[in-house]
Amino acid sequence: MDAKLLSESSYCLPVELADRLVTAAHDLDTVKVVLTVARLTARAGASAVPLATLSADPGLRRALRPRGTDRDPESELLRAVNVAVARGFLVLLRTTNQRGTTTDWVALATPETIALARRAPVSLLPTRQGAVERVTVERPNAFALYEQNIGPLTPLIAEQLADALEQFPASWVEAAITEAVHYGRRNWRYIQRILERWATEGRHDEAHSRDQRARQLDPEKYLRGKYAPLFNDPE
Repeated sequence: MDAKLLSESSYCLPVELADRLVTAAHDLDTVKVVLTVARLTARAGASAVPLATLSADPGLRRALRPRGTDRDPESELLRAVNVAVARGFLVLLRTTNQRGTTTDWVALATPETIALARRAPVSLLPTRQGAVERVTVERPNAFALYEQNIGPLTPLIAEQLADALEQFPASWVEAAITEAVHYGRRNWRYIQRILERWATEGRHDEAHSRDQRARQLDPEKYLRGKYAPLFNDPE
């Protein structure tokens, strides 16, 4: 069989990565994204493909579209990519050309790919890509934000951040880190409590909720209403 036809008709997920995907992936969308990257890189005969190519893949877009809606699945796709990078299933690269234009690329996080990403990330790009000024290995913003403002990103913290990115929007996780720093509570437990409170009470209606509670506890309604005789001083 022609090698090109073989690469397009079949692809293989490396055993080590497949094992990690089975044991550590908690989110089905993440699995779909990783399998699609495997298919696209096999078809392209390259280690990495542009994130835009992944985002435009019609099969993946159908698979990630919220059930029963016609909404654009872009946010679901980006969330799944974030989680896949956080979990160590994918490597995310960013190239910058001479005009300052940036392009994001994704690659399967095999041991070989990870080693090349550390040593010579440009070698992961297709040879036809052309000259680039800079290639950097990227991580989810929440990871960088935590390291810059809270402390070292230990394996345990990385796992907890990955869990949070699965459960909450990335913008919530980033905002919770920022809020913890603002209040001088630089620890993961406080960040987690913020996220749990937002999940319970809502993030954008906190002021409204406080106003509601204030109205419920307004003493004036007791001093002027039918219960006034019970609260007013008879003297």
